[in-house]
Order: sequence, then structure tokens, then C-alpha cells
Amino acid sequence: MSNTEMDKLISALAVDLAPVQRLRPPAVRLAVWVFFALPISLLLGALVESQNIQLAADRLQDPRMLVELIAILATALSAGYAALCCVQPGRSRFAWTLPIVPFLTWLALIGESCWTLWQNVGGQISFAPHWVCVPAVISTGAVPTVLIVMMIRRGAVLNAPLTVMLTTLAASALGAVGLRLFHQPDAVALVFMWQLIATFMFFVISGLAAAYMQNRAA
Repeated sequence: MSNTEMDKLISALAVDLAPVQRLRPPAVRLAVWVFFALPISLLLGALVESQNIQLAADRLQDPRMLVELIAILATALSAGYAALCCVQPGRSRFAWTLPIVPFLTWLALIGESCWTLWQNVGGQISFAPHWVCVPAVISTGAVPTVLIVMMIRRGAVLNAPLTVMLTTLAASALGAVGLRLFHQPDAVALVFMWQLIATFMFFVISGLAAAYMQNRAA
């Protein structure tokens, strides 16, 4: 095929072709996600838990609580950024490591709270799952999940298991911010220990499911 014929073929293929809109940088898309998802998650957390703003204001004045909230929010932001990087070619392959430190910090703080509670009650403590918290966990995490999935779908999912796991962690953590602010203080350490266990289980299961589907499609 001559150059002239090739040019004609390219021109014919390009007729009425819709322009491709380039994805915005992950940081910009992350900011949009947080701007819309976090306020709704906080509102749903307050409604589900039937708490008032004063409780959240009091908790924000507690240094220990503030550190924990920062760790949770940092987990959400870093995991969300990493997930968005995964679907945008040309970004760092090591972005997935960003949530490791804040997530481990979150785990450590919850573990410390559980240990303190254990000491205060002399070991008389129940580790039964708090099923009554399931509606609150689902409500606060639903909007962050839907919004970030919509953003992920616009990119190129090159590594489905890693992308799904990071997306799960980001949405769960962002939802946990509202739940942590407004949840009633009774046995709160155990409640959030079970929330983290559920998050981690879903984190692993979603990654395995994505890996299985990717292998089937290959």
C-alpha cells in the first residue's frame, strides 16, 4: 500500500471519529472524588448513627481521636490515588505502596484501643461480631465506592486484582471516617476492630475474585 493510499485510509477511518478526552491527573480526580464522596459519607454516618454534630466536634478536640482520623483519611487518600494511578498508563508502578504506612498506623491505633479496653475491663470482653453495625458500614461506604468505581471505569484496568483491592480499601477507609466520628462510644474499639476485619476480608476476597476473572479472560 502506497503512502497516498495509506493517508486516504486513515482519513476515511477518522471521519466522524469522536475525539478522545485525556484523563486528568490522578491527584485532580482524587480531589473530585473526596469533594463529593466525603460530605455525603459524613452525612450518612450522622443519620445512621442518630448522633448530633456536638459529638463529632468533641471527638475532633481529642488528640488521640484526631490522630486516628488522620490515619484513616490518609489511608483513603493514598489508596484512592494509587487505584487511580493503576488505570492511567505512564504512572508510577510503585504507587500501590503509598497506603501501606497509613493503613498499618490505622491498624496499630485500633489494636492499641482494643488492648486498653481489655485492660480496663479485666479481660471480661466479648469478641462477638457487631452485626448491628453492618447497615452503618454499608451506608457510609456506598457512595465512596460508587463514585470511585465510576472513575476507575474511565481508565485502562491493566492490573485488575491490585486495582480492585486498592479501590476497596480507599472506599472503605473514606466511609470509616464518618462512622468513626458519629458512632456511639460504647465498646467502640471492638466495633472498629470488626470493621477493619471485614474491610480486610473484603479487600482480599475482591482481589482474589478479580484475579480469577482476569485469568479466565486471558
